[in-house]
Amino acid sequence: MNSSQKIKDLKLITFLLGIFRIGFFLLAFSLSIWAIIGILVLVTNTFTNNMSFPVMFSLVNEGAFHVSSELENGMFVIKDAMGIMSSDTLPKSFIALHGLFTLSINICILFSIRQIVHILESAKTGNFLVVKNAIRLRWIAILGLIILFFDRLSTLSSATYFSSKLEYSGLEFNAFNVFSLMEFDTLFIYLFLLVIAEAFRLGAQLKEENDLTI
Repeated sequence: MNSSQKIKDLKLITFLLGIFRIGFFLLAFSLSIWAIIGILVLVTNTFTNNMSFPVMFSLVNEGAFHVSSELENGMFVIKDAMGIMSSDTLPKSFIALHGLFTLSINICILFSIRQIVHILESAKTGNFLVVKNAIRLRWIAILGLIILFFDRLSTLSSATYFSSKLEYSGLEFNAFNVFSLMEFDTLFIYLFLLVIAEAFRLGAQLKEENDLTI
């Protein structure tokens, strides 16, 4: 690799490192503010209308609707859908549970960004193919799976809570539907990243053994 290409690569790594460092700081700062607001909501009678919670529903009646002349006997059906619910009066236990899920997700994101920063820092110094980076990739994948788990759990708990408390003409609110099981593509990505991390670890380990042999 010529010197000009190395300079370009170093600039890109430095740029990405700066972006992720800024992202880490902004997320940590916003999470701190969010935590303070959440604590105030729990210890006071502050309204919670600025908080949104997912709900799941389906259309009870198919009904009739107008279609263009190109379509005949059209039928519109909503089998599974997701909406957002907000309320001024929610039990503090529910808010605390939902806040715990949100906090867990954001902490995992912070740790993931931190691992990426460490990887970029080692790449900047020319020590990219090392076992430590493979372990960091593994942690990113594991944290991603944990994020996915808490995200689905948060959605399920919210939908379950509101399903028996909401009524709307023509709609049936559900505790569970297809949206509860979505994100299969994300699950596959994180599992594939685990495989990549293990392959990276074996390659880095082999490189270190060869370096010691030389």
